[in-house]
Amino acid sequence: MKKVLSLLIAVVVTTTVSAQDLKSLSSSAKSSVTSSLIDGLAGNQVKKFAKKLNLNESQQEQVSSLVVNQLKSEKFQKMLGSFGTTNISEVTPEQKQEVTKALLSDPEFKGGMSKILDDGQKKMLSSIESPTEK
Repeated sequence: MKKVLSLLIAVVVTTTVSAQDLKSLSSSAKSSVTSSLIDGLAGNQVKKFAKKLNLNESQQEQVSSLVVNQLKSEKFQKMLGSFGTTNISEVTPEQKQEVTKALLSDPEFKGGMSKILDDGQKKMLSSIESPTEK
């Protein structure tokens, strides 16, 4: 009886540990794909802002960090989840534009950008924001 009980306990423990390992592997794979999507979208957004605002290398690095932090926020995670893909190559131009509009309307993003940009670039940013806020 003790042998059967010991064997049953061993099976339960092994099954529980295996299920936890599978769950953690699944979570890490999902987060790395999400990170890949975030990095791809951030790169896309930084290129847009660099071109429109004439950002120098230092500013591009700061904007990249700001965009990545925003895309990791709960608000943007919900938006990215609604895209139905974890692959940057499957994100449509319309979805990329949706991300741009959401960034430009986000007060935290605007505040971060105002710390990075010079006065002339802030004016250019305002002209970019205006059409998206209609």
